[in-house]
Order: sequence, then C-alpha cells, then structure tokens
Amino acid sequence: MSNLRINQLLASLFLIFGSFYSQAQFKADTYAIAKGKKSANWVITYSEAPGFASKSSSGQITGITIDIMKAFRGYEQEKYGIKVNISFQSNTANDFSKFLAEVKDSKGGVFGLSNTTITQDRKKVYNFSPPYITNIGMILSNSSVPTLTNLSDISTKFAGMTAVTVKNSTNEKRILAIQKKYFPSLPIEYVPGFSNAMDMIVQDPKKFVNIDFTYYFEAIQNRKPVKRHPGGDDKTEQFGIIMPKSNDWSPVLAEFMNGGYLESIEYKKTISNNLGQAAMKFFETLK
Repeated sequence: MSNLRINQLLASLFLIFGSFYSQAQFKADTYAIAKGKKSANWVITYSEAPGFASKSSSGQITGITIDIMKAFRGYEQEKYGIKVNISFQSNTANDFSKFLAEVKDSKGGVFGLSNTTITQDRKKVYNFSPPYITNIGMILSNSSVPTLTNLSDISTKFAGMTAVTVKNSTNEKRILAIQKKYFPSLPIEYVPGFSNAMDMIVQDPKKFVNIDFTYYFEAIQNRKPVKRHPGGDDKTEQFGIIMPKSNDWSPVLAEFMNGGYLESIEYKKTISNNLGQAAMKFFETLK
C-alpha cells in the first residue's frame, strides 16, 4: 500500500473516531454565563440505577437524583432569578464506565446522575455534589445459595462460584479486596452494567455480585429469586452527583443541598417515593 493510500486511510479513521468522540461529550451553559443572561441550559446525562436515575416504561427519566436536580432548578429560579431548561441526553445509560468517561469529557453545566460513589480518586477528576445518601454495598446471589453470615467464610461457602462486577466501579474494588484477603482463587467476570449482573445471578446459582442496596430492593419488589448475604454488608460509601471539572455550578449546588434541602420534608418524600417503604424500613433498622 502506498504512503498516500495509508495517509488517506488514517485521515478517514481520524474523522470517524473524532466524530464519535465529539458525540460522546456534552456542552451546556456555565453559571458565569447564566448569571448575566438570567437563563441557562443544563444537560443531564445518566447511568441506569434503580431508584436513583432510570428510564421508566413510559420513557420518563425518574429517580432521587432527578428530583434533586428539579428542586435545584426551582431554587435557582426563586433565589437568583435564573430560568433553567433541562435537556436529558445519554449515549451510555447501560455502561457505567463509559458514563464516567462521558461526564469527564463534557463541558460546563453538565450533570451526571447515577448511584456514583464519592471517592478521593474521583474528586481529582470530577466536581461532586455533597453526599445525598449513604450506600449499603451488599453481596447478592441466587436465593438457592447457602447464606454467608461471615465474610471470612466466603472461600468455603462460595466455593466454585464466580463474582460478577463492573469495571471502574467501587464494587469492583470491593470484589478485588475480598479476593485478595479471603478468596485468592475467586474468578471474576465483567459486565457493562449492574442490571446485567443482576440478570446473571437470577439465572445462575454459581454467580454472585457485590452491589448497591437499591438493586436488592428492586429485585425484592419484582419477586426475583435473590438472596442478600449479611456478611457482605458494607456501609462505608456515600453517593453524589458528578460534574466535569469545568462545571462552575457545583458551589451553588452545594449551597442548595446544604442549605436545608437534605433535611427537608420534600427530600424525605423523594427518598420514600423512589426507594419504597421496604428500603425506608431497612434504613431504620441500621440506625
């Protein structure tokens, strides 16, 4: 192949991948611009997470984080006179790793909604809202699997089983820590999203997952054959809304959330409406 032909081919590939990359990032108005013109466009992107951000059968995006952003929009209108238009866009709703990359590469008033854990490493890459809920990581399996009450017994109780997880998630880190400390021979299988992992444990008693509590309550509500193993409960994580580093709305979002919203009746109703009474009662038992 001639050098000219090779250069033409490389140019074509650059255009194809460059076009894809440009579509995988979003742009929206900064707060600095919105203050001047008293209006703004926000882009909200999301990764499917039951109760936090998910698309209903009617096509509506619902969840705790959606309600927070709508309340924040009302706050901006009432306190600062800024009228906000919200646009929901997502290329990666079923792939958590790609969702993270999408938010990272976006510009301005873009907000990433999901069950995203706040970590020190992620703070280097994203702006975070204040934590809005404490997560409970759980080990779940098919209901036919014997109950694991002590994590140190996992290599014998779960002998012959495979862990299913998602790349770049804190749940993956938890699985790797379990593997290192208790179960060196543990096989790990990767999937794009946790909905895939839940489908796998329902169908296969030889699979298990470390996952956020909301998936457990969704499975219970839908009468799926899923078991929670108490030995795997972990209450060390908090969830936040992520934003690209160029998003200068984050201090105002923190002002709103820390100014009484998270203690309000409105927020308690948001939690109850999106997670259900079973989840609320479960949280009460942990206090």
